[in-house]
Amino acid sequence: MFPVASIMVKAPAAPAAGRKSQHILCILLISYFFLGETHPTKVVLACAGVTLGFGVNALAEASIYTAVLGQNLQSLVAGCLAGLVSSFFVALYPLLLNRALGKGTCKWQMSINVNTMSLVWYLPLIMFEVHRGGLIDSPALSNVNFWVFNFVTATVGFVLNIAAMLQVRYTSPLTHMIVGSFKGAVTSIIGVLFFDNKMSFQSAVGLAILIASSFAYSYLNQRPPAPKPKEA
Repeated sequence: MFPVASIMVKAPAAPAAGRKSQHILCILLISYFFLGETHPTKVVLACAGVTLGFGVNALAEASIYTAVLGQNLQSLVAGCLAGLVSSFFVALYPLLLNRALGKGTCKWQMSINVNTMSLVWYLPLIMFEVHRGGLIDSPALSNVNFWVFNFVTATVGFVLNIAAMLQVRYTSPLTHMIVGSFKGAVTSIIGVLFFDNKMSFQSAVGLAILIASSFAYSYLNQRPPAPKPKEA
């Protein structure tokens, strides 16, 4: 199982932080143009810093992809455009989730609804893999480690889904995205330190800007302690 985990971490982790940064941009735009919500200027600047860090890092990743993986810039641009479309819907999800929870919807009911809809959407893909993709003949189906790994992954995913709902409920959708971007940056650093991932100086600068801006956002959103009542 360890080699599988190693492969997952060795996959370029910095783009994960980048996708989260795109989510931040989309959630700000959706909040402003569709929901009429605004954020303080300092908070927006902190979010801009996170997005800037992503931009610097993305340019470095593009050079690594073209040099190491042999991908051309056209495919990278197409991937970025597809990522923007994906980011729009990913950013829309916590906004709708926050509104549903704000109206008193039970988080457990929300989790059941989300997982049920995911099962319905994935079912045609599963059937395709069974009948046309050769899944039924795959030797992995008789591998105990394969099922154990999938069970653990599904369990962790379910717990993360609950954690995300609680985070959106008690903080905000924007904070949820900032935390996700910070998590992606930390994952990239772990990949470099423990799994021999490649990282250029420019990429490191981008991640540093992203992390610093995330801390700035956290500082700006700290709630001051409630004043103590005066003693009589």
